[in-house]
Amino acid sequence: MRTNFVKMSVAAAMLLASNAYAGKIIGADADAPYVETTPPTQHGFGGWNFDNVDVRMINAETGELSGEEFYEVDGTYTPLTYGDSFASDITVSETNTTIMGTLNGKDWPVGEPAGIKIINGDTGVNNGKPENCIMTTSYLSAEDTGTGESGYLDTTAIAGPVPTICSSGFQTHKRFKVRMLPDTVADVNTSVGGYGKPIDLVFNLDPDSNSSMQRYQVFSKINNYTDVRLMGYKIEVLDHNKQPNAQLKLSLGIGENDEKLDENNNSTDIWGVDDMANFSHGLWGPYEEHKGVVRFEDGFFDKIRAYLPVSLNNTNDITETTHGAIQGGNYDALFGHWLPSKWQPYGIFFDNDGDPTTDAELVAYWGTTPDEANDVNATPAWHKGMADNFALVSTAEIDAWMANDLYSVGFIEDTLNLGLNYIVEVGDNTADQIGATFTIRITPYVSNDQTPPSYIDENGSYIEPDGGTVIPTTPTSTTVYSSGGGGGCTYNPDSKNFDMMFLVMMAMGLLYPFRRRFIK
Repeated sequence: MRTNFVKMSVAAAMLLASNAYAGKIIGADADAPYVETTPPTQHGFGGWNFDNVDVRMINAETGELSGEEFYEVDGTYTPLTYGDSFASDITVSETNTTIMGTLNGKDWPVGEPAGIKIINGDTGVNNGKPENCIMTTSYLSAEDTGTGESGYLDTTAIAGPVPTICSSGFQTHKRFKVRMLPDTVADVNTSVGGYGKPIDLVFNLDPDSNSSMQRYQVFSKINNYTDVRLMGYKIEVLDHNKQPNAQLKLSLGIGENDEKLDENNNSTDIWGVDDMANFSHGLWGPYEEHKGVVRFEDGFFDKIRAYLPVSLNNTNDITETTHGAIQGGNYDALFGHWLPSKWQPYGIFFDNDGDPTTDAELVAYWGTTPDEANDVNATPAWHKGMADNFALVSTAEIDAWMANDLYSVGFIEDTLNLGLNYIVEVGDNTADQIGATFTIRITPYVSNDQTPPSYIDENGSYIEPDGGTVIPTTPTSTTVYSSGGGGGCTYNPDSKNFDMMFLVMMAMGLLYPFRRRFIK
């Protein structure tokens, strides 16, 4: 079976010589099982072009190089263990020098490098979504495999690891995360705002395919690690020459769901307006059930979605339309315009199921309330969420939580993360109309309001109610690697490392050691 991956690397090399490419991206068929190789090989490898990518193998907790290797020629990598992860640095396409973004997926054994895979021919999708997708390199938990046995890469199940595919269930970690870094906005005047510089994701078309036009859903998030507030973005799809092309189109899924017609027998939208570019449903979103099973409870901060409205321009360009306050829920009242990582809020988390591989529950946050948005005298404190009317956390509650090893303090990273839903249509390329590759280009839009949130002082440090400094060093966009919300997943039940983020608790005059919070 090893020869199949050799063929894949040969196909990638052929991209430089062949002129007969169809609309299919190199990848794995949806019904193709995981195949064990020595050394291991990334499932769905070959579609993501590495000409402007450097894959760093790192320690998930520290971000330091681990000494492991990923081989971009054939997708193999050295065997990994708990605490191993990766970060795929994306450089400027033309020069391959300056790092504009870093792509993150799940830590081993939930995911594997390099962070993006291509899945083709998934007939299990519904609601009018494409049968192909561009997604992260993740695997299914025991809860999601349908067999009761783990599908992670460390599984002992006879069936072996089970990769996620386009139609995998809700919250199965299908989205890769692109961290937009400071160099993307270095030349933007923050008093005026405007577009920065792009991040290019380049994909290899299959030279051996004779398929017609293909559509791909993109499962992704874009995260604000630029060190400035943002208020929008732009997505473009470009050909091999980085130009718009009639054979490459973007879609927001409007009027494309033929499985559910409206009262006039017309196709409905695949996604709602608040689903095309939104913040975490767990933080902002309504209670939802699916076939009698609870998909989502009300969001911690609001039961109304927080989102950016977007529009499709000239079929090759998706643009955020308002460059104003975030729409829907109370994000803006709590935090202002789209937060950068240096200002992400702290929260207290409860490991409600005692399982370090699953998401911990947010029970409190450090900041002010939506009602205090216009109160210049409001000071930050520990507050509960919307369900408790943003009540202050009492000293007795803090005492009880901190005496319990299942509670910890960490960043609420999902306040930085915008989930995107869109489709890329790759058309006829039999006469090399597109070229060997095409590019998805992401460009951030800088806000003209850079006012710090209420819990940050004039020196850029986190503050306690009396104005004193709590955190000795402000976190930066390059030192935070595994801070939650679906980013790096550190899966190590035996770890006893303490999180320096516990220093925030000094704001209550308390100091307790916390077990590190591991987020799936």
